[in-house]
Amino acid sequence: MNAELLLMFTLGCDRAYLHAHPERELSASEQARYDDALAERARGVPAQYITGHQEFWAMDFIVTPAVLIPRPETEHVIETVLRLACVGRAPSPAALRLVDVGTGSGCIALALANELPQAEIHATDISPAALEIARANAARHQLGSRVQFHETDLLQGLEPKAFDFNLNRARRFSPVLQALKLSHG
Repeated sequence: MNAELLLMFTLGCDRAYLHAHPERELSASEQARYDDALAERARGVPAQYITGHQEFWAMDFIVTPAVLIPRPETEHVIETVLRLACVGRAPSPAALRLVDVGTGSGCIALALANELPQAEIHATDISPAALEIARANAARHQLGSRVQFHETDLLQGLEPKAFDFNLNRARRFSPVLQALKLSHG
């Protein structure tokens, strides 16, 4: 799987192209680039950092070592927020206020901005490099005006009780049980 992903990265193609053209040979420069990618992977560098991308919630996110790689199980946080927003346990989606603490790549804030277009969404991170990646991802998905980014430690400078959902991954035990906390009870 990693070898195939790195080959697609090397060729700038998708899986369908790769399988539709099994006769395709690599040029010398492509072979060198592929060998370099395989060597990095063999040294333990995650494939996502080599390619610079990771899919999350059917959206392609830029990732670098400045941010954690979005994990598939974190999508349960999105599912849970959407379920709670739709069953009356939270204000109407138009009135929702959410904060993504430690946003990293921005995947949670941006997935929710995409799903809840009327919600007010904030994202915090202490790392300027992480916020740069999150803002780049917001621009790529045309969601830059939908999320307010804050360079701050956790919720410093914000009023936690002002948010309906506080998505905080400070404790990394269970992405659903620890990441989703309703501020109002």
